[in-house]
Amino acid sequence: MHDPSEIRSLPIDIAFGRLQEWLVDRKRVPHDWRKRLAGIRARVAAAFASLPRDLHPSLLALEPEEIGYLEAKKIYGILLESNTESRNIFGRLTGSAGEWESIVKSYEKDHVFLGEAAQIMVQNVNYDIPYQRKQMQKTQQQLAELDRREADIKRLAALSATRYVEACQELGLQGINVREELIESAKTLPSTFSKILEVLTSDPVSKAVEYYTTFVKDCHTDDKGNCDSVLHNLKQLQASPPSLHVSVCTEVESSLGEASKPHGSTVTGGQIDSNIAADDIDWDISLDADGIDWDIGEVEQPVEESGDGFGSYEIIDANIELAGSENYNVSVSDSTSENKEGPTCNTSKSEICWDISADISDESLHEIANIQNAASELGQSQMLAEERSRLLDKEYRNDILDDLLEVKSFLTQRLGEMRNADTSSLQHQVQAVSPFVLQQYAPDSLEDMLVVVSSAISLLTNQKTLDLIMILNSKRFLDRLVSSLEEKKHHEVKLREGLGDLSVKRMELQNALSSSWPKQEAAITKTRELKKLCEMTLSSVFDGRPVHIIGEINTLLSSSVSQLAG
Repeated sequence: MHDPSEIRSLPIDIAFGRLQEWLVDRKRVPHDWRKRLAGIRARVAAAFASLPRDLHPSLLALEPEEIGYLEAKKIYGILLESNTESRNIFGRLTGSAGEWESIVKSYEKDHVFLGEAAQIMVQNVNYDIPYQRKQMQKTQQQLAELDRREADIKRLAALSATRYVEACQELGLQGINVREELIESAKTLPSTFSKILEVLTSDPVSKAVEYYTTFVKDCHTDDKGNCDSVLHNLKQLQASPPSLHVSVCTEVESSLGEASKPHGSTVTGGQIDSNIAADDIDWDISLDADGIDWDIGEVEQPVEESGDGFGSYEIIDANIELAGSENYNVSVSDSTSENKEGPTCNTSKSEICWDISADISDESLHEIANIQNAASELGQSQMLAEERSRLLDKEYRNDILDDLLEVKSFLTQRLGEMRNADTSSLQHQVQAVSPFVLQQYAPDSLEDMLVVVSSAISLLTNQKTLDLIMILNSKRFLDRLVSSLEEKKHHEVKLREGLGDLSVKRMELQNALSSSWPKQEAAITKTRELKKLCEMTLSSVFDGRPVHIIGEINTLLSSSVSQLAG
């Protein structure tokens, strides 16, 4: 037989997974404890509605669903301290304190609180705490992913900014107003054209042209007419270099934005006010009469028809004075003069002067103003077209380039023949009977010519130069180039905006993580307190024998301790 003292010192181990069944099987809680617990919680909800929550700060954060045996005892203690004199004649507490005292006693009757404690521990250990941990791990992974994405976006944004700056530097732009800066950079073409013309009119190129022309004439003595057309475009450029003036075409200029046109009746070279009374307007127009028809509008005062079919616009006989007309006063004189009584018109054999005073409507004034504006714009556009350098013309450049490539091919072939040792004797014989121009150039001279001609071809085919020319000539090319640059800039801006969205998302995740930690710690703390309460209560029931609840609950609580220590 074992000693009773030794038996009392033996611990009682209860598996956590079967704690509720163990309590019912050992009759430590009644079999209907769940029904009783539901009734107690209904009373808790009713008592909580009338609870003076301002008695203690801890009561402000409580919710009815969170209140169990431990919370009920805490509320009862707070009410007991604040209502020490609220007792009836039987010595029992009254009011809220009495209600919560009754609730605590209902929990303690038949150890119903042990069943509730076991239920809460199972819920926390198996469900709530693992779920909270998974959510926190997921949030931490999302934060790490956000950090990685933020680093990638910053790297891509810096790369886009670098590409934009490099593209602008390559084109010589500051990147503030790309379209205007591109057009301004294209206006530096005169210096490039000057270098091209300097090379094309240099002595080596001229000698190469002369050498090639002489060679062709010497080889084609029977067809000297066609020989004169050899390198015609290049010779013409050397004889009459094109202008260096550059300007944007009308289509490109319009892409800069429609300039604010003045509204009203203001005309270049003079002002027409539509508010001026018609009686105060005096149109003094002197024009040749050949083929001109002035459609000024009807005259308000009727004019007597002469019967020749011209009506009010009849041909005036120099010897006839129109009488009875208030609108026309025509007289013959050798010189133009004005009558104080009214306007006069003097005609000669060479010209007819119409001095017309008539009522002009506002619409007519606008039409005349539009005609003069159109004529002015047409003259300006024609002047710009005439001033533009021919090097801006693609066909003209291609003609020059064809001649240069022809010269280059000839010089390359000729240089190879002259340096070929197998045909050197034959070359000397042919050279002896050739014109003097063909005899005076050695292979080294031809090589110098070839270098200069190649440099001229390189200048004409330089991609940057061609792009600048296209900027001035093609609105479509300019739009595409501007779009390409702005796309790089917009990509950087879009990435920077994405960083703001990431910051908002990070703040949300950090707030969620911050709120999850207290919930998890509160659940772990409550589970630890309930475990301790169950072990102490059961130990007192079994005459002080130590009681241990074993199983996954201990693993969970120990892991939480290690996390806090870490």
